[in-house]
Amino acid sequence: MFKSIHVATTVGVALLVALLSGGPALAADPMLDPPFVPTDSVPPPPSADPGHYPAPATTTAPADPAPTTTAAPSVATETLPPPGRPAVAPPAPPPPVPVAGHYPDQEGNPYVERGFGKGYPGSVVGTGILIGGGVQDFSRSNIRGMTDAGGFWSARLVAGTREYVGLEAAYVGSAQSITALGLSNDAVLVSNGVEGALRINIPIVSSGGGLVEPFAFGGVGWSRYHIARSATNTSDLASNDDLLAIPYGAGIAFASHGFMADARFTYRSTFYNDLLSTTGGALDSWSAGAQLGFEF
Repeated sequence: MFKSIHVATTVGVALLVALLSGGPALAADPMLDPPFVPTDSVPPPPSADPGHYPAPATTTAPADPAPTTTAAPSVATETLPPPGRPAVAPPAPPPPVPVAGHYPDQEGNPYVERGFGKGYPGSVVGTGILIGGGVQDFSRSNIRGMTDAGGFWSARLVAGTREYVGLEAAYVGSAQSITALGLSNDAVLVSNGVEGALRINIPIVSSGGGLVEPFAFGGVGWSRYHIARSATNTSDLASNDDLLAIPYGAGIAFASHGFMADARFTYRSTFYNDLLSTTGGALDSWSAGAQLGFEF
């Protein structure tokens, strides 16, 4: 028993000496686990820049959050006029001006497209009807000595007054007192006839469609003269006479808003005169007058 205790004591002493002498070697052996090092004492890793060393880490307290403000909602304000002064509305845009002679909403209607009654020319070429009258007298002395100056009346259809060349067709009548031996005291020489003429125009058209037009004309006609208001005719005058007339003259015409008028002087040369059967002589005459009508 004492031997066992001695052996165990010897072995324990040997182990204690071995541990005391081999501890540093075990600590330096890389194959063994590294010694425990507290994390607080671990230095920061070196910087990639050899000449730069990182600044020591500092602990900063979090900053207080910035106070937030809520924007007030925007309110639309209305600008009011000064006291005592009423608000003035902006002026309305002017209406579109239609093109003269064309209305898209009335295509196919020639009267609307031409602007009839809307301040535009009532006719494209200038067509109209005129009615008028004036004064007339004979130019030859033998018949002028038997008659007094009288009057005439006419109804005329014209075409082409807005062109350089136009046409006319007319009915023309006249009446003049006549005095001769064998006629009643209130006898009247009356004529009725028709005429046609070629017309040369100088149309001057304004921007609003108005027309001022000097013109000249010449044509041919037929007239029948008759002694009226005489119960008997024992004079040297024939009761009736048909003759050829050549009217020509000049005048000036006006037109605006569908209405037209003209003033003219006309001279008529006559042929195949038989009224003055005894003394002879032509029934040439002149007339001056005016007419009023409308374009269409």
